[in-house]
Amino acid sequence: MRSTRRYNRNTIPALLYGRAVSFPKDTAYCYPEWGQSYSWSGLWRETRQLAKAFLGVGVQKGDRIALLMQGRMEMILGMFAAACIGAVAVPLNAYSRKDEVREYLRQTRPVLMMAGTEGHRIHYPSLLREIVDEAETAGEDPSWLPQRIVVVGVDAGENSFDCSGRFETYSQLMDRRTAVNDLDLDSACAEVRDEDPLILLYTSGTSGEPKGVLRSTRSFIGKEGFSAKTGRSGKFSAYLTDRIAKRFSVLNLLPLYHLGGFSAIFISLQTCCLRMVMLSHYNPVQALTAIEHERCTVLAGTPFMVQQMLASPKRAQFDLTSLRGITFTSAPMNRVLLDKVYRDSGLRLLFLMLSYGSSEAGIVATGICFVNKRPGALSHLLHRLLSRRSFLGGSIEPGEMELGDYSFGGKLEQGVEVKIDQRGEILIRSHKVMRYWKENPEQFTEDGWYRSGDYGKLGPGNLLMIGGRLNRIISRGGEKIAPAEIENALLRLPGVEDAFVLGVPDELYGEQVCACIVPCSEAKLSAVTVREELSVHLSAFKIPRHILFMTDFPMSPSGKVAASDIRRLVLEQMEEMAVHA
Repeated sequence: MRSTRRYNRNTIPALLYGRAVSFPKDTAYCYPEWGQSYSWSGLWRETRQLAKAFLGVGVQKGDRIALLMQGRMEMILGMFAAACIGAVAVPLNAYSRKDEVREYLRQTRPVLMMAGTEGHRIHYPSLLREIVDEAETAGEDPSWLPQRIVVVGVDAGENSFDCSGRFETYSQLMDRRTAVNDLDLDSACAEVRDEDPLILLYTSGTSGEPKGVLRSTRSFIGKEGFSAKTGRSGKFSAYLTDRIAKRFSVLNLLPLYHLGGFSAIFISLQTCCLRMVMLSHYNPVQALTAIEHERCTVLAGTPFMVQQMLASPKRAQFDLTSLRGITFTSAPMNRVLLDKVYRDSGLRLLFLMLSYGSSEAGIVATGICFVNKRPGALSHLLHRLLSRRSFLGGSIEPGEMELGDYSFGGKLEQGVEVKIDQRGEILIRSHKVMRYWKENPEQFTEDGWYRSGDYGKLGPGNLLMIGGRLNRIISRGGEKIAPAEIENALLRLPGVEDAFVLGVPDELYGEQVCACIVPCSEAKLSAVTVREELSVHLSAFKIPRHILFMTDFPMSPSGKVAASDIRRLVLEQMEEMAVHA
């Protein structure tokens, strides 16, 4: 195994090499549906080969490499190989349409692009061929187009496509690795530093407008880096962490083009040696199947994803008793869903982990709540480990969960500062805050605090509580109404599976409250009964003027409720009702 003396600390090549040396045969990542499973040594070997191929076709430090595909091992290899030579990975939303992909390419100008064959009813190579042909026909300056578009999957016969011109197969790209020797690769790896750009993430959150955020390796780790783990106690703690973690496997539901998804695969590099199980795309039944077949012990996803899984009509068909913990990330966790998970008789959970952050700010707050402490050596060790690990903001006691109408954010991470401004907006300052690819000065205060766009409050023990998005605050006749308060009240009503509240235009009051409700199966709800039951808990002006029932809520590609899509559906339905009134 090659020496890391020339690799800078806390860089991807150094971290991959370290895992390959310490845990060569342990599984790092796997995609069961593709039959793909990589050990740490296999991952390091294949990453080196792909990095050589990148160098062989002229990719240099600082160049961008775009990736457009559903989840599979080649996407992880592409991101890690790019990082090893100092190139910047640009994973694109796998749901992206032609106009969106064209705009991403114009903004980032990647020198190389890796594309899957098909996903979400989109044939990616054909989409890219159209973009190239249209640009060439229009006589545009082609400098924004990738010089090479590598199609992943055609070699295995998954799909047929004419790879000519700018297009080539994955195996053709890999043939270029022979032009680069190990010394040349190691020299490129040695030039990489943890402050260098690592990945450019495009995130739309719930607003629907893409934003590019450039993040470094350092922004994913603690303020002092891994050097803080040196010394006898630090090394023993890291050793103990890895030995315990080897017994666990994590099902990561989040896509790799999302901060939460990329952070999840980064955890097994930076924190502990976990087996990471992933899906090509999120589907509640496929997720339940993976937990049972792979005997996953930890589930990582958004609250909306977990709620969909638990509410699935097919849920009873699956054995989920292997699960010991659930990590909620990318969206605030409300008490109602927490209670549902806690009281679920089909789960044997030991802990729930909460996380709050964003693509721009990174992980801001985390926390762990122990829901049960079962007897046994493994449970005891896990409890001790998670109670004192420095990468967690801290433990959350049951008494701290009574937050009224606020959701859980967690306790502030080390090196993260938070303050609440006069509007109640959460302002953040830390080494993890990254700037946009296209600068947006309005997102920062004059003295450098990042405006999160969320409102909340900071409680005792640095416990961060999230109220919701500021742009979702409803202004009804001068009264400011927080949708989260009404949503929590709705979720407590019998027969309500999920709820989403928004403001809709009103000529008299400016805005009126509209509640969208997903009823439980076989529940018989009406707008009249819902209003009657809410009147016991809410002031009259907070009672929804409009109530719409839906079979489910549209989900964004990042696993959150798609607020912009719900608003569109609501306005269309209200317009139709007005026409037929």
